[in-house]
Amino acid sequence: MGDFKVIIIGGGLAGSLLANGLLNNGVNFRLYERDTRDSKREGYQIRLGDSAIKGFSACLEDEQHRAILRKFGQSSSASSTAPSLFTSQFKKILDLTNLPTYSKSSAINREVLRSLLVRPIDAAGHVQYGANFTYYEVIKEGECERVRAHFADGSSDDGDILVGADGSGSKVNENVGLRNIVPLNTHWSFLGKGSLGYHRLQKLPAQLWKGPIIVFSKGASLFYAFKVYLPAKQGMDADSASSLAYDESEASFYWGLNIPRASVTKYENYSEIEDRRQFCLDYIKDWAPEFHTMLSTGSEDVDSPEVYVAPLRASKKPSNTWRREIQQNQPGNQEKGHPRVWLLGDAIHAMQPNRGMGGNQAMHDCAEILPHLLELNNIAKSGKLPSTQQVESACTSYEQGMIERAFAWVKKSGGHSVLTINLDGILGHVVWLLGKILVPLVSLMYKVLGN
Repeated sequence: MGDFKVIIIGGGLAGSLLANGLLNNGVNFRLYERDTRDSKREGYQIRLGDSAIKGFSACLEDEQHRAILRKFGQSSSASSTAPSLFTSQFKKILDLTNLPTYSKSSAINREVLRSLLVRPIDAAGHVQYGANFTYYEVIKEGECERVRAHFADGSSDDGDILVGADGSGSKVNENVGLRNIVPLNTHWSFLGKGSLGYHRLQKLPAQLWKGPIIVFSKGASLFYAFKVYLPAKQGMDADSASSLAYDESEASFYWGLNIPRASVTKYENYSEIEDRRQFCLDYIKDWAPEFHTMLSTGSEDVDSPEVYVAPLRASKKPSNTWRREIQQNQPGNQEKGHPRVWLLGDAIHAMQPNRGMGGNQAMHDCAEILPHLLELNNIAKSGKLPSTQQVESACTSYEQGMIERAFAWVKKSGGHSVLTINLDGILGHVVWLLGKILVPLVSLMYKVLGN
């Protein structure tokens, strides 16, 4: 009899974090990553809060956890911040940090984080790079069912649980029959990034030291943030960037601009746009000069990263019995809805990026999925691999909690339609007024009554 084994498809943040949890608890596993080892990933920022910390605490050893925390940016008096809402004329409407119930977060470079997570797994020889997952099948080994994962190069691997952590374009999601991820084709999402030296930092608005900026204007939305790591002893609210001592190689900025496709008449597809940065600048030509400076930052670099266009996707909430429903609709296909195939992160609950909770919820998943996998591994240690019924019970327990938690954030992040409010008009004035009146009241009630 072989050991209990977990196969993870996808070596992104969630897949790598879960793999660390299995490694640190002595569970046999194999992580399959589509990209090659030397593939250059886009190092955009990600903002992490309490949900991600729960995942780190569950899956990482103390020193691993501390190494990640040391990489968080500190660009304000408190490292955990929330965005501020601005009009397109750079008038502040509401600082969401002042809302005690708004989820706060800190910035870290996505690729730096992933490297920290993958390193121990790779060192232990548990990663297979360049493995493009194609499909799985359920096989019989004696009295026990197992899952066989197949890859584009003709190879395969057998395990007791297959975990799909392969993102919003998940093939595992498609294979298992859930297919609840839908494209959001109403907008094009442009992403920019770059390094942040002293000379650039001095040109950017001082507001960015306090936290990210969000703008909603006539169907478009802009998110802008930077990450600067400062020693804890140094003041965070310095007036002049030149007086700050920070590692320029660790400092970066990031922005995302969602543009409604209906407002673009010149191009049928974003692939036709030769200069994407200039296209974005032309789109915001009537916005305040501060925004032109923000989007232009880094454009002078010869090796400046190209502005990237990301596909927008979001998931529809499945019922707690979605597996049973699929099996009833396709009774002759045992692979569909099978309880030995589990889903994690964007592979089941892809969400819009405006609340910054996609990665957070994916890593929260790791904290909740790990105990169930450890329990199944303990069953195997008794001398017999867990039955499909035992696997199904564990899977159901994991999914019921995950679905309720994560899809609440899918809804808060905009659901299946891109938010198209306009804060440049009357609505902006209403939000500003409510912020002046209600935010102090809510904060007082929060202090008096607690959570």
